[in-house]
Amino acid sequence: MASSFESPICGRWVAPERQGCEFGVQGGVEAGPYEPRSGEWAARIPRMTPSHQGVIANVPLENGHAFIGVAHRIPAIPPGAIPDNRGHIQIEQLSPTDGVLPGWPVEVRLYPDRRLGLALFGDREFVAMADYRIPVDEWFYVVVEVSNGTRARQRMWIYGPGGELEATVSAWLNTRGFERAGRRTAHKIGGNTSTLIPMYTYADDWYISSKNLGPIRIDQDGLPLDS
Repeated sequence: MASSFESPICGRWVAPERQGCEFGVQGGVEAGPYEPRSGEWAARIPRMTPSHQGVIANVPLENGHAFIGVAHRIPAIPPGAIPDNRGHIQIEQLSPTDGVLPGWPVEVRLYPDRRLGLALFGDREFVAMADYRIPVDEWFYVVVEVSNGTRARQRMWIYGPGGELEATVSAWLNTRGFERAGRRTAHKIGGNTSTLIPMYTYADDWYISSKNLGPIRIDQDGLPLDS
């Protein structure tokens, strides 16, 4: 799967194609001319919502393993926007499952100091933090390797605005899921934590692959521009 959001994103995530949408959404997300990294459109994600917010692709991962890359642009975070009881919002929530293996989501978290963390969905005990602070209102790129297992290695690479590797994070997590999320194959650029003050985050050049393709740019047909 690869997209630079040059088609509408809308409708329910379980069947977006029924409404002529490339992806489904939650919380008023839309594609448009929002200073894109590639092409003419990018995704704009409102972060203050009643519940979940993001753009969603329903993609089973072979053996519960894949590399998921996406560009983000995050303006200045308004003081008080991120809830104190969470201490972060999510910018990615990813499902390490093929639809048969139970898989617990892995998420990329954004903290008020503009560092990113890698953790299991809902885990308040452990997060692997990157030292790099993401730039203000400039495109940067994140690649996450998700793997299914009781003690499976998850990795995150963060690339700066010029495509340079700025940080690598690694964590051994129990992604062999349980309870309600078990076999969902949904991957979301966004999250489930609302900010307390209105703000937006932006996304572009999203791919899901069996290989680490790095911080690629993607054309309107879903093909890498860098190759």
